[in-house]
Amino acid sequence: MVRKLQLFFGAMLFVATLHAQDYLTVPTANPALFQENEGLPNQKLEVFEENFIYLYDTLSLPFIDDFSTNRQRKRITDVANPRLSDSVFYKIILGGRPYPDTIGFTLDSTFKYLVNPSGDTIQKVPNINFSILYSDLTSSPVQYLSYSVFPAYNYTEQAGVSKDTVFVEAEFEQDSVVFFTVAPNGTDLWTDASAYINRTYGLNPPSVGVATFDGLNEQGLPYDFENPLRVIADFLTSTPLRLGNLPDTNVYLSFFYQPKGLALDPPESDDSLVVEFYNASTRRWSGAWNSVGFSADTFSQVILRVPTQFHLDGFRFRFKNYANSTGAFDQWHIDYVYLDHNRTDVQEFYNDIAYIYDAPSLLRDYYAMPWWHYKNNPASYMADTCITFVKNATDNTLSVYNFINVPDTTTPNTNFYAFPPNPNSFSQLPGNFIQRFAYPIPFEFPAAKIDTSGAFESIFDIEFRPRTDFIKSNDTVISRTVLKDFYAYDDGSAEAGYGVNPALSTDGLVAYMAIQYNIPFPDTLKGIQTYFLPQAVDISKQRIFLTVWSSVSPPVVLYEREASASPVYSEPNGMVTYSLDTPLVVGQTFFVGFKTVGANSVNVGYDLNTNHKNKMFFSQNGTTWSAPSAGIKDGALMLRPVFRNRVFDVSVEENKLNQSDLVVYPNPTSGILNLKVTDQQNVESIALQDLTGKLVLNTRFQNQLDISFLPKGIYFLKVQNSDGEQLTRKVILSE
Repeated sequence: MVRKLQLFFGAMLFVATLHAQDYLTVPTANPALFQENEGLPNQKLEVFEENFIYLYDTLSLPFIDDFSTNRQRKRITDVANPRLSDSVFYKIILGGRPYPDTIGFTLDSTFKYLVNPSGDTIQKVPNINFSILYSDLTSSPVQYLSYSVFPAYNYTEQAGVSKDTVFVEAEFEQDSVVFFTVAPNGTDLWTDASAYINRTYGLNPPSVGVATFDGLNEQGLPYDFENPLRVIADFLTSTPLRLGNLPDTNVYLSFFYQPKGLALDPPESDDSLVVEFYNASTRRWSGAWNSVGFSADTFSQVILRVPTQFHLDGFRFRFKNYANSTGAFDQWHIDYVYLDHNRTDVQEFYNDIAYIYDAPSLLRDYYAMPWWHYKNNPASYMADTCITFVKNATDNTLSVYNFINVPDTTTPNTNFYAFPPNPNSFSQLPGNFIQRFAYPIPFEFPAAKIDTSGAFESIFDIEFRPRTDFIKSNDTVISRTVLKDFYAYDDGSAEAGYGVNPALSTDGLVAYMAIQYNIPFPDTLKGIQTYFLPQAVDISKQRIFLTVWSSVSPPVVLYEREASASPVYSEPNGMVTYSLDTPLVVGQTFFVGFKTVGANSVNVGYDLNTNHKNKMFFSQNGTTWSAPSAGIKDGALMLRPVFRNRVFDVSVEENKLNQSDLVVYPNPTSGILNLKVTDQQNVESIALQDLTGKLVLNTRFQNQLDISFLPKGIYFLKVQNSDGEQLTRKVILSE
């Protein structure tokens, strides 16, 4: 079961001041890193990550990672994983075995006192001392030290009287802990996972994917939310490497780094990014390089010589950062980490071509939409072209071949679409240059070919010939077009948070935010999905009213009710869905959002990689609505409408009703409508809605309707069959 964290935090304003109307804020959590504990036995949920011992093979050079794939250590959560074994360790070992008693030991001598019937001590005999091995079990690997100790008690004996024992404070008490050992998998390059491997924060990176350092930990939560501190935050530590017995001493580590990038908050002068080397002989880390904070839109390359005293098997290197402990502040991004011998300090080019951003959506305006809406008119939702960006990391002009393939989900090993048709076509790409490639999308993906996942994939590939590519994993990116039961402008990542400061009204301190959607025909809304950013003060008493409008200028409220829970932060992806208590039919244009009542603002996830700011609106009284302020960066608000789900079997069958099956005349009409349906026996009902989505007529199917009693205007006529499939026509009622 997905756990939900009730985090009671309040507003942290970043871009705007407190008197501003709306603002952007630095994220105080990262839902992409929220841990999913589903399937773990209860006893394992109480085991700390420190109780896992990860073993790693010592790897040979070269060491190369461009973060196009995640090569960090992965936490093992499946107890059936063959890499996992467990061992019980005890604090006290006596005679080669765990000490079986609960009575502890002390370093001070303890005694047996012999007394006479009058109570006078006649003899004081030291208790027997023991030689034990002891560990506090606070770290792994477990290390034991030898101690000479005494039982933690004194006692008296008198002939004919029972022994009287007096316990003293024990310095050594028996306890145990279970450590889980994880065997090497041969693929990990990094032994920790606190840095965030992503494809959204870097600006024009050398390759798709970067490692981001900030003030969030491995679980995507702040290192210390309540006490803003400058802390050593994220680490990225290499696996042990073989640097002994190399044929030359020219060992260099290179990498690219960028402060800030797409993030809101750059590292300041008291923040820093640090590189350290590990000496396997002395077992000590030494500083090798550092940079104080600044802001940049480009990546800079660093090339570091590894001194000969580190040329030992078991060498490691690591990155770490100093950052604000309360969120995704002070961000650094690194890319293209490369360690090898037989190098120089002037090498700046690599025999590589790479995508630098993730694959684009094949939808024109959305990252996700309901499949039955898409099916209504696929051509109007498919993008005309898809744009990718490719970098030539060499210093020469290359012949670059690039392709797009859309697999046929219903026929294995075949493509529904491929471009270019000639696999030998190529483009000339100058050295150290970023090229924009446009792939035409002259097709409509058939809804019948969408599988049960509610998505289809598009695979983008590049290659250059006849050279061998330095890194192959950055030559392919995959776009996943989601067709389920909801709309989303955002790509699921929250690089910022958006909020509206409350203002005084007749309802108290209120704030409103909404996002506009346009759909092909009226449909039934069942919920609203959003991502609330954890915040720094208690907003548990903040009241939130889910709201749907048909218009915000003037405001026309279709639905409003108070949410049953305060802002919730759910795992694993941070999104929470609030269901409407009554399904609501909305028209082709509507707005979803909420009203908050209370002294604090509420922050909603804001995706900086897509731009649909023109669909956002806010208000501080519910009457006067505005577009986002000029200082708000381009982005997409993470507010999504969720519709009544249609039947989605192994594949989507074609509707029994086709658009050509329904004929409505005359249209415009003065009152009488004639209806003709090809398969009339399968049709069950007729519904008529006005422009606000209000249902004004609902009846069994008939061939003629009299609607003269309605006000003049535009209506939507909906015909539904026994399978729940619908056809919609716009009807104009004129004078």
